[in-house]
Amino acid sequence: MAFVITDPCIGTTDQACVSVCPVDCIHFDEGTDKMLYINPAECIDCGACQPACPVSAIFPEGDVPADQAKFIEINSLWYEDAAAARAMVGGGSAPAPAAAPAAAAPAEGNAAETAPAAEASAETAAATEAAATPAPAAAAAPAPEPEVAAIRQVAASVGARAPEVSTYTLPSAVPVGLMALIGLCIYTMFVFPGPTWATIDWADGIFSAIRIDNGGKVGATVLVLAPVLPILLLLFIGTQWKTFSKFSAAHPRVTNTWRARTNEWRRNEESRGYYLTETVNRIARDRFNFPDEANPDLRTYVNLPEPHMGIEVRGTGDKVFPDIVTLIEPGMYPVAIAQVESKETVSRDQATYVWAALENKDCPLYIYVPAGSLRAAQDYATAAGLKNVKFRTWRWTPNGMLVREA
Repeated sequence: MAFVITDPCIGTTDQACVSVCPVDCIHFDEGTDKMLYINPAECIDCGACQPACPVSAIFPEGDVPADQAKFIEINSLWYEDAAAARAMVGGGSAPAPAAAPAAAAPAEGNAAETAPAAEASAETAAATEAAATPAPAAAAAPAPEPEVAAIRQVAASVGARAPEVSTYTLPSAVPVGLMALIGLCIYTMFVFPGPTWATIDWADGIFSAIRIDNGGKVGATVLVLAPVLPILLLLFIGTQWKTFSKFSAAHPRVTNTWRARTNEWRRNEESRGYYLTETVNRIARDRFNFPDEANPDLRTYVNLPEPHMGIEVRGTGDKVFPDIVTLIEPGMYPVAIAQVESKETVSRDQATYVWAALENKDCPLYIYVPAGSLRAAQDYATAAGLKNVKFRTWRWTPNGMLVREA
């Protein structure tokens, strides 16, 4: 079921509904059409256009008033025969005036020119009269085209997202402050040691080694700040632990020689595509089988072997089709996105250019990787700065597929 634009739009053509439509299914020819039209083959029934209409001209197909029922056919007909739809609306702004000059112009010429013009005018009138009759227009309409893939926007956290840059939070000032405190403590201990509180004879050799000749005397400042330094260092390491992990994740893991393969081969694309399609559909049935009794408002779309539901990250304009998308209805907002990888596709480039485009803070991203590839996949995700990602491993067994949470 789609939404329908009705009579109040005629003469208004306000485009507020166009700006909020997530799938760009509302069109009209400016300067020619008197109203806008919704393509029923592309409408995803999200309802975003209805409250945006300033003249309340948009209704769900099942709620169209009886006296406006003809607009259900008019909206659909415009995408097959725009002239016929305009005739049913009331002529539009171009077709009706165009017929009069065509008939009047030959009157100034000879009779030989007038006869063909009259025949053309008669044909135009006959075509317009036939188009204005609802029943024949419906009968002549060709079979509806296959439903095209719907595109839904996923709200990114902060504008457009570069794959390698996190947009969840700005860089923290905590590590800079901790480093400043550590430097201040060291400077104070050496420059302003304070009054002598203790004498450590065994420390005299240490002081001499660093060119401090004070006979093993320790000042008050040193005694107070010396225990603070390790605490500050531990805090600094704790706050930067994830950052440090990116250094190790940026380099390949060392693989034991007995684990390394001796023969390198790659399946052809047909074989890999078939195998991946089977895996994706099995995971969708086992883990994302919606709607069900507990979740009647959820619906899952699988984009293999053919795309059915895509997402568009707001601010980028790029449309992507993850392997599995689960939406909540009404509204068609994503609640889960899943990407299934094969051995050939678990790579650093995949994390940077594919996983990063799918990841956002409002909807979890599940990445299914073959068993044995988990650590490498986690490294790639860490190096790409991904946060809202949940890994799963999969493998086929004689008893079926085995999926484990990371």
